[in-house]
Amino acid sequence: MKNSQILVCISRVLFPFVLVFGFYVIVNGHLTPGGGFQGGAILATAILITYFIIPERINIIDGLVRLEKHLFLWIIVVGSLSLITKGTFFTNPLPIPAAISFKRIFLVLLNFLIGSKVAIGLVAIFSSFIEEGRS
Repeated sequence: MKNSQILVCISRVLFPFVLVFGFYVIVNGHLTPGGGFQGGAILATAILITYFIIPERINIIDGLVRLEKHLFLWIIVVGSLSLITKGTFFTNPLPIPAAISFKRIFLVLLNFLIGSKVAIGLVAIFSSFIEEGRS
């Protein structure tokens, strides 16, 4: 499959900006609208942009699915920390009088895990569609 040189050039220029914007949305998800899911979708877009540059790059579906399952388990583990400390599920495990900067760490960590899971999941779905189309 021959790609347009304009598409390849624009994809190479846009890739780092979309990647940085996706991480920005994930990291600042506790302060602004957005967060893990929206940032993960943006990261998936950045990863899928590389498909237009090098189509052979996305062919590791099994590894992506395995990594996505591990990320899901980590989300459950991080969410369960508050079950141990406070007796409720998916709340901040730190005590109430803790500094606000320490409380943000929990939200950023959950946003990062969710964003990574969403990005990998969307790339795996798109990759499987590509593989089905080739067969």
